[in-house]
Amino acid sequence: MFPAAWRSILDENVPPCRSLPESLRAVFEKHVRVFLDEKRFEGCGGLEVTDEMRVTVAGHACLLLLHDPDGYYPRLGTVVIYPESFATPIRATDHVGIVTETVEERLGESWEEGTVVLAWDSIQEVIRGGSGDCNVIIHEFAHQIDAQRKLSAGRPLLTQGDCRNWEELLAAEQRRQRTAFRRGRPSVLDPYAFTSPEELFAVASETFFMRPVRFKNNHSELYTELRTVYGVDPAEWIITQHVPCIPR
Repeated sequence: MFPAAWRSILDENVPPCRSLPESLRAVFEKHVRVFLDEKRFEGCGGLEVTDEMRVTVAGHACLLLLHDPDGYYPRLGTVVIYPESFATPIRATDHVGIVTETVEERLGESWEEGTVVLAWDSIQEVIRGGSGDCNVIIHEFAHQIDAQRKLSAGRPLLTQGDCRNWEELLAAEQRRQRTAFRRGRPSVLDPYAFTSPEELFAVASETFFMRPVRFKNNHSELYTELRTVYGVDPAEWIITQHVPCIPR
């Protein structure tokens, strides 16, 4: 039996769960249980990790596994949670070899070595509905999937065969963004999406699950690609919920 307390946390803290079809609920809860069994959670900065934190993170992470868990993030061993944004040292080398070291505040990180780092106060914003399309958990776990499957690393798009890759899709989305800006239209995607193919994938994954109908209406090609990657159609979940039953 899936614990009733966990189910309540998922319904309260994972917004896309509220439109999840019943046909997927058992699969989703199974993935959450396996994720919690397999992954270790650590608190930093004096934070004590609670069941609410663990289940909230697992719920968001497992939305990305509904179609094909593919080993439940096989490279991931540990989820580290800070109480708030954390400092990360950044080392950069310019074109003449000068090295610059700075410190940057982060809300989340995904390491290929097997760790995802998250800030709990940013997750709380998602829970409260104050983060808009942004969802730091989905973002960082999308990076895990991308690193595992090398989706944005020059491979052909799943829906386009050998025609295009994520770099070309990024260029197309950048053109779309510039056109929208000239026409005074607000962006559907966070501007950070346009910095690299990897960030386009991660940011688009956030919007795919958090604002699927709006995303599909404004970025149909990108939406179709992510629907193929994740094997689900969140926009359809919402549309189906709002279709009134016709009496026979």
